Amino acid sequence: MLKRALLLAAAVSSIGLTACVPLLVVGGVAVGAWIGSDPRKTALIEKDTNSGATISAKIIDTWKEKAHVNVTVYNGVALLTGEVPDSEARQKIEQISREDQRIRQVINETVIAPPSSAGERLNDSQLTTRVKTAILTEGGDAQSVHILVVTERKVVYLMGLSTPELANKAAISASKVGGVQQVVKLVEYRPPAPN
Repeated sequence: MLKRALLLAAAVSSIGLTACVPLLVVGGVAVGAWIGSDPRKTALIEKDTNSGATISAKIIDTWKEKAHVNVTVYNGVALLTGEVPDSEARQKIEQISREDQRIRQVINETVIAPPSSAGERLNDSQLTTRVKTAILTEGGDAQSVHILVVTERKVVYLMGLSTPELANKAAISASKVGGVQQVVKLVEYRPPAPN
């Protein structure tokens, strides 16, 4: 399993990572996807990808099919989503993430529940696509919106670098999509680009 996760990480890091790049999530279904271009430098993208793959591999090796955890890393922030068997596993997964020296913050949104079904994961993927479409439709300019959309259990997480105005517009757009139960904004703010 570790070998498969590392191969996936290498494949992701070797892709030209600019403009509308889907983010592959190791250990689960690909439910995260970019809107616009990725403003991070290539070295940081690679570092984030490698962190996510390392953490995911450790989780998979420890819990196998007993847990379904997606690890999404952006700018040194690790978002953990999915299902774990108990509170001890939830704490251990967070600890594993914090031990990675490349991670500066861990947001543990895992829940104690049986692993989600393939149908539920497919529904999350479809919600991600619909949310991206809504954000782009209402935002208009894909190059100004640097937001990663991750959907887990009908909860939409928005990550990336943006201005407060664009992040708020994205959150409002996402909240209007049918089937979305909650929107969690994890966007880091940067100053608007000069005109």
